[in-house]
Amino acid sequence: MRRVIAVVFAVALGACAEKLPEAHVMPLVGAERNFGREVAELGVVDGFTRNLAVDAVLLRPEPQSAAQALAGPAGFTLTWEPAYAEIAASGDLGYTTGPYQAHERDSGEVKHGHYVSVWRKEGERWRVVVDGGSAHPPPLNLPDRFTHAPAREPATSPDRAAELKSLRAAEDALITGLNAEGGRALLAAAAPDLRWFPRAASPSPAPTRSRPPCWPAATSSPTFAAATACPRPATSATSTARPRAPSSRTPPPSAAATSACGAATRPAAGSSRST
Repeated sequence: MRRVIAVVFAVALGACAEKLPEAHVMPLVGAERNFGREVAELGVVDGFTRNLAVDAVLLRPEPQSAAQALAGPAGFTLTWEPAYAEIAASGDLGYTTGPYQAHERDSGEVKHGHYVSVWRKEGERWRVVVDGGSAHPPPLNLPDRFTHAPAREPATSPDRAAELKSLRAAEDALITGLNAEGGRALLAAAAPDLRWFPRAASPSPAPTRSRPPCWPAATSSPTFAAATACPRPATSATSTARPRAPSSRTPPPSAAATSACGAATRPAAGSSRST
């Protein structure tokens, strides 16, 4: 009888777990947390190597392959925690984002930022295909709870060729709009739940029509410049610029790798989790 009760209780617990609202994203969140554990145990280079897809791209800020981004030892350790996750209706693509800290081994300096990782499911394992982020000063507070997007309806069998063509057309239109209108073009193409990561600032509420996103567009339009130009930080003759925090979870490439790919990335700059 005890065994029967135990089995029934276990089944009931399993049924409850399946009904939790975040159940659909937990495998992805688990992969992200396991990623963090492996980086802590194995180091940045080996931890990243185990979790990146073979065709992964890291934004630092120029796109780099995993081989380029991981060429050379890391002079820092990384810690992070996912704060938000979302999975596509197909169940094989998703992204996570959250705060990270990079601890410099030599100086002891701690740098802050928020990362964004795009994940793809390969068989039974999730792997990172794109990793980037935003560096910012130490936040006043960190998220006290994990959030996620609601589960989407199961995907039908789409015409992948047609969908890819449509996606590329939308991206081309966005690029054209950004060059002509800057942040207003991004706002026009944004989803209602857009997550906004301003440069050198903590994530903020999504921009609105009355507060369009800052975007350094290549335009001389005075209307655009007045409405959406990026604000310049105040400076003085005696002020000292704060070193830019890392904005990627990846180590800087070696000098040889940097010159080989022609990237203008500096060790203390970037737009991914690098330092």
